[in-house]
Amino acid sequence: MSRVLRAKNKLGFINGTLQKPKKTTDPLYDAWEQCNDLVVSWLHISLNHSLKSSVALVDNAAQIWNELKDRFTQQNGHRIFQLKRAISGLQQDNDSISVYFGKLKTLWDELIIYDPMSDCTCGKLVVLLDRYQRDCVIQFLIPCHP
Repeated sequence: MSRVLRAKNKLGFINGTLQKPKKTTDPLYDAWEQCNDLVVSWLHISLNHSLKSSVALVDNAAQIWNELKDRFTQQNGHRIFQLKRAISGLQQDNDSISVYFGKLKTLWDELIIYDPMSDCTCGKLVVLLDRYQRDCVIQFLIPCHP
């Protein structure tokens, strides 16, 4: 969702960089309200019924985003465990190499969302990235048929 909001130049409505003008007489007030309502609508459309009902009365896109982020951040540990278990248990079976790799890549991509690498700019991050990529290659090769 954040990718869509960035593409539509609306990311500031959820990350707090575009604050609502304090005065209704501010010339940007109506435009801010209109864009915020648009983002709120997009968020509602992307939610299932039970999630939508939990934020139905919230009219600020940043508040909705933060409530959802708080709710799902608490569950990251369990999801990380599930993803790592799925990765370690994935077998090639009768899949082609490309199908098998696609399944593995999907799991890796989701894992990196829930358990991202550090934003560090020092040289130590390069070592961690190399180790991560090596581990991915090993995870890919172990269950492959000869």
